[in-house]
Amino acid sequence: MKTATKLSSARIYEFYRELEKNGVENHALLIEQGGEILFEEYASPYCADMPHTLFSVTKSIVATAVGFALEEGLFTLDSRILPFFPEYEHCKSAEWDNVTVRSLITMKSNKQFSFTQDMTADYVGIFMKAPFRKKDRGFLYSNNDVHVVASLIQRLTGMSLADYLTPRLFEPLGIEKPQWETDAKGECIGGTGAYLTARDLAKICRCYANGGVYNGNRIIPEKWTKEATKLQVPLSGRENEDGYGYLFWIKGDTFSMNGMFGQLVVYFPQYDAVVVSLNCVVNDEVHNKLVRTVLTKAFENESDSVSDEKLRKYLDGRGVVPVRCENIPQIPVGKTFYLTAVSDAIAKLMFPASLIPRSLTSSFATRPKQNLNRLSFELTDDVLILRWYEENDAVTVRCGLDGEARLSECSLKGYKYTVWAYAYSENGTLKAVVKPLNTLSTQFITFGFTGNEVSLQFECMPSFTEFIGKNATESSIVRNSGIFRGVMEKTVLAVLESAEKPMEFRAK
Repeated sequence: MKTATKLSSARIYEFYRELEKNGVENHALLIEQGGEILFEEYASPYCADMPHTLFSVTKSIVATAVGFALEEGLFTLDSRILPFFPEYEHCKSAEWDNVTVRSLITMKSNKQFSFTQDMTADYVGIFMKAPFRKKDRGFLYSNNDVHVVASLIQRLTGMSLADYLTPRLFEPLGIEKPQWETDAKGECIGGTGAYLTARDLAKICRCYANGGVYNGNRIIPEKWTKEATKLQVPLSGRENEDGYGYLFWIKGDTFSMNGMFGQLVVYFPQYDAVVVSLNCVVNDEVHNKLVRTVLTKAFENESDSVSDEKLRKYLDGRGVVPVRCENIPQIPVGKTFYLTAVSDAIAKLMFPASLIPRSLTSSFATRPKQNLNRLSFELTDDVLILRWYEENDAVTVRCGLDGEARLSECSLKGYKYTVWAYAYSENGTLKAVVKPLNTLSTQFITFGFTGNEVSLQFECMPSFTEFIGKNATESSIVRNSGIFRGVMEKTVLAVLESAEKPMEFRAK
């Protein structure tokens, strides 16, 4: 634990306990003030040098690319989008005159958007073909708007967004070129998909706070840092934000980069402080509120030795503690089990079952199209080795049985994952706890063994059912009102319940 007397350990402890009460699984917390890291803590098995998925924090990274592109004269904020994509000229209509770079980075394209759409296809084409809303309703938060801007920069420069930003942003800040999810064309997704560490994010935020300067060097154009983090779109009815800048959220004189499931990077000018908090929680609003109402009080009170020790003991005891496996059930090693046709059909009702929870794959750029379809087991004295196939990807997960987790490396849909896992027995079943660390998720897998059959049931954090329930009404899944909307919500819930039933595999 790295802390300083100018920060109140009592307030930081209170913040952690409030997160716990509200079901927030915190992975990383970093507090930087005036360029100095005062507090930095990670919950096992997460650590400082491990990139974390960012979801919509990615949008603010795209904003930085827009700032460079403007400085280099690639376009202006008022440049119309359609002329840059002549292959979509059939989309011409009067409404397109208002679709500019500015409208896209303020979420005001007036285009309909669904969070469940498949980004592996022609993602720009999805935006072009999407209907305009019947009335111009102003702000509508959308991954599509941002992706079109990201695609434009990649089209004009002939580089991926990650490559474009490497010499301009990442290398000057001492940040390794990040993993970044791509679409079918190989373009970095604009609305989501970048992976960075808490320290990387603190550097980028500090650079904005300093008007584009970091360690005395000009990195980001100063004018852009001021405009991007200024209120451009006032929004009512929001507790944690007053509105939107250029792909930044604004609250009073603070600005922040926000991502789904509780990813937050915020600058508080009254304290000249950057807070980076990386988490796993479906309702991220409660986390963001706690940062502003509880954690910021740490800047207003000094620490003391009693509070320091209390916080240290709390931090030493948090995180996931593996369970030793006692009375290992009879595991059918040496056989290959194949998913039955009935289970395959049921499990694909929403999104196919994968090592990565459905609540995340629904938002990933490249998603599995088929369920994991066959699996096998190997057993040593202290490790259970699970092997299964997801389409063409072979996944091997080593689960510790001795009270210690094991790490495995795997690749899914072209992306590399570090998997942390252990297993234990319970009521005649085998339970595996599997965390693909760079995804923020946890899979809880229950295996049941009967003769030549294996049943497999997934429970995940974040919860898929809760995720769909929170987001469906914002998308095209359920966007009607009245009786029809109620019927649709019940239908979605029924499908979810069916998709989460145990999957059956049989040996051949």
